Amino acid sequence: MLSFEHKKSIFRSFSQLQEKPISKGRINYVYPESRQRGKILITQLNSSGNGYVNGKYMDGKIIKEKGYQVDPRGCICIKDFSEEQLREVVEIAMMSMSGKEETERAHSDDSGNETDWQEISDQTYFEQLVRSCLYNWLGYGNINAPVWFLGIEEGGAEIWRNKKKTLEESLRIRSTFRLQMDFRHVWEDLYNISLSSFTGPNVWRYMAAFLLQLEGGNVDVQHINDYIFYSKRLGREDSNHFLGEMMPLPKQSKKSIEPYQSIWKSVNDYYNEVANRRLSLIQQTIIQHQNIKLIVLYDQELTKKLLEYFATIEMINSWHFRNESYKLYKVWLENERDVWVLSTPFFGNGRVSYDGIRDAARRVLDVL
Repeated sequence: MLSFEHKKSIFRSFSQLQEKPISKGRINYVYPESRQRGKILITQLNSSGNGYVNGKYMDGKIIKEKGYQVDPRGCICIKDFSEEQLREVVEIAMMSMSGKEETERAHSDDSGNETDWQEISDQTYFEQLVRSCLYNWLGYGNINAPVWFLGIEEGGAEIWRNKKKTLEESLRIRSTFRLQMDFRHVWEDLYNISLSSFTGPNVWRYMAAFLLQLEGGNVDVQHINDYIFYSKRLGREDSNHFLGEMMPLPKQSKKSIEPYQSIWKSVNDYYNEVANRRLSLIQQTIIQHQNIKLIVLYDQELTKKLLEYFATIEMINSWHFRNESYKLYKVWLENERDVWVLSTPFFGNGRVSYDGIRDAARRVLDVL
């Protein structure tokens, strides 16, 4: 990734742009010759090297051809752009804002109203930080592994339970994540939390139990603890599994929007803005990675949302283990490939047992 200074030098080489410092050490670049409503061509360039180019006036064909990811605000994130890519996107943005050729059209939101880039520039630093974490990360482990686990969201143990990071510090770290991250690296190196210090039940133990059964290992407390906390095999980038989350932000409670109430008024507002795009990202990632064979869903709300999102599904089997309900589906993807989806009780709060998990893994082995 190019440095802050390198990117500034590139933007300063365009004589048509005017550099305008804003709050928190960030910089905007204004294009006075713009014939569009907006004059800000580059916004929120900051010391991390992140920033955004105004893409809302670009023609859709050019956006598709160049592979630009334009968010609902009309922003193109330039965090990982090369020098050549930066120069090109600035030139395209200038053409679109000056009304030249076919790049004159403006992108609008669903209501038909254009996004006001001054409003984007005026967003609070906290909101910008939060939004930088929404679509850059899916989970821990090997994203092309045969087994995926999907949950709703993380509880933010580094913030509220272990108190190693403030919310802002955690979000800063999360804003640098890639789609897949190494579980041990994040928790021990970035959050400074020793895995061996964890006590009590958590969803990781049931994941480990399922994986141990699939791998033909001993499924008991000693081996489960070793798998997670000592051998540290869970969620590694070279592993046979991936631990994904539908929603990207850490929260203490699924039912509360805190601590993001300054951005969304309710959990429903948060989901309405973010969930479909996250589901699309999950779906496309599964389609693109051919080795994925099984997705384990351990939240009923997530099961409903994900199955509704896929076009063609069939329930192959359902069973009860004591009072635990399990369902096995086959999902057909757009690329004429299918994956299995196992719906289980929630991995915790007494809703699932190790015996039930072992039984489910044995049943899955019969069809994989």
